[in-house]
Order: sequence, then C-alpha cells, then structure tokens
Amino acid sequence: MSIYKNIFHYYRGPSIKGAEETKHLQIENNTTKAFVNILQNSSPTLTMKLTKWLGLNGNENDTFEYMYQVSNELHRKTPQAVVIGIAETKNMINNLQMKKYYTPDGAILSDNVSILIETKIGLNSYLEINQLEGHKKRFAINQKVEKNIILTWSDIRNFLQEQYQFFKKSNDVLTCFLLEQFEEFCVINCIGGTKTNEYFFLQFEKVKAQKLARKIHDYIWNESGYPDIQDAGTKDGIGYKRVSKPKFATLSIQRQRHFILHFGKKEERLGLSIQEEIDKMLSRNFHRPDYEIEKYPHEAYIRLEWVDNFDQIKPYIDLAYNLRS
Repeated sequence: MSIYKNIFHYYRGPSIKGAEETKHLQIENNTTKAFVNILQNSSPTLTMKLTKWLGLNGNENDTFEYMYQVSNELHRKTPQAVVIGIAETKNMINNLQMKKYYTPDGAILSDNVSILIETKIGLNSYLEINQLEGHKKRFAINQKVEKNIILTWSDIRNFLQEQYQFFKKSNDVLTCFLLEQFEEFCVINCIGGTKTNEYFFLQFEKVKAQKLARKIHDYIWNESGYPDIQDAGTKDGIGYKRVSKPKFATLSIQRQRHFILHFGKKEERLGLSIQEEIDKMLSRNFHRPDYEIEKYPHEAYIRLEWVDNFDQIKPYIDLAYNLRS
C-alpha cells in the first residue's frame, strides 16, 4: 500500500496559510470525488445495488449520470428523490444561519431516482440539518422528496467491501480494482475508522521508511522481549512506554516524520550526545533548531529513510528503553 500508487489519493502539500484547514478540505472534496468515481467507472450494477441498499426503487436497466458540486437545479422529476449525508458519525448539528443556496457535493441521477450527496470527514465535522434541507432546493420543481438518509463512512466501507466479494466471484477485474483502491484510500486518510498503526506507517513518504517503521513497531512489541510495554497514547504518531514510566520512543508523523528516542531525564541531556553518535553512524546530520535543542535535550531524532538496516538503530532503541525511568 502506498500513498503514491493509490489512484484516489490526492498528493499535494497544503498551503502555508491555514494549512490544516486546507488539507482537511482537500481530503473531504477528494473523498466525495473518489466515492463517485468508483460508481461512475465501475459496473452499473454497483450503483444499482447501492440504490437498493438505500431502500430506493432502482431498475436493473437504469442508466446513471454522475455529478460533482451540483450548482444548478435539476430539471427532471423522478419517481424518487433523496438527500443522503455521509460523515464519521450520525450526529448532526443545527446551524441556524440558513443560506439561500447550498451546493451538494455530488449527485447520482437516473430516470427513477435523484440522489444528492453531502459529505463530511473527521470526527469533529458533523452534518448540518439546514444544509441537508437546503440541498432539496436543487431538486426539480414540485419534486417529491424522501426523508433524508444519514450514513457513516463505516457504513459505506462495509457496503463496498461486501460488493467486492460479489464482483470478485463474477471476475469483474476493473470494479474489484476500484473497490480495493477506495478501501486503501480510506485507510490512508483514516476515513470511516480510527487511526490504525497502518495509517501512521503510511504517513512516512518513502516506502523504505514505511517498512522500517513497521519493523521498529514489531521489534518493540513482539521481538525485543521487553516485559512491560504500553501504548503511550501519542496523537501525532505511535508512542511506546514502559508501565508507569515515561515514553522512550515515538514514531512521529509531525515535524520531519521521524523516529524519536527519549534517553533518561531531561536534565541529563543525553539525547544531544547520542544524536551526535547517530548522525556520525548514518553520515547524515539531523537538523535541530536551537529551541528544540533546549526544549528536548533528552531526545535523539532519526530519519528512517537514512537507515540502511534495522540493526544500525536497534542498540539505541534498547538503550532508550533501559535508561528511561
């Protein structure tokens, strides 16, 4: 699995201004596009099965049309019409500021059904009641509209995984490929699930670094023989600690995406001397701003793509484990 090889993953660095907000919007827009792309480029049977799963009266001979960012009103009335909202949870908020126009993120249309789609991603992004109701203005005049359908991304992933098994039996290679790619995309971007270890491994840009991150994790948990390992509950990566002791190692996806080793107590400043040893061994100097040197003198940093083999850093992991108290 690779962020570079996934056909749906939009690899682009966020702008400096409003970086987190920009990145969130990029992923949200791309998630909607990826979902609609699957339906548009797969067997029409997949969309037909989706409409039936939603409880709508699809027809096996339906021809579907797909739209993104629906800015115009639909001019064709259909027997059924519905707005579906997809988010991480089914919790909704009531934004009292009603706009004149809302733009649905996508649409699926046929002679029998009109479906408008609104999506949100992230645990802190909720579907808005007024927004979903506002989308109904995009339907044709006098269109009868069904009750809104609220789904989670987990629901969508489960549905698509079930369909994968169906299309695999029928040897539909293209549809299976697209479904596999969407599942990968969801794992990479943590859509419809918690941030798994694999999510953090994939945040390292180089495949070499991803493999080494997995090896480090496997060593600490399964091969080292450390008797008292706990997950440190790190938000920006995977942290490792001893029971009732401070964290001794972190696979960090912030700053420069690197492996951090924590040596002894802060006032001992052991990280600085060990950083020099590691830099000399790797023949590369890890740049540390002055404020970080003073703030984290007990830490040493390792860029995983600079490491040729795990045995180079294994002794330092053991040392960090033994010195942390």
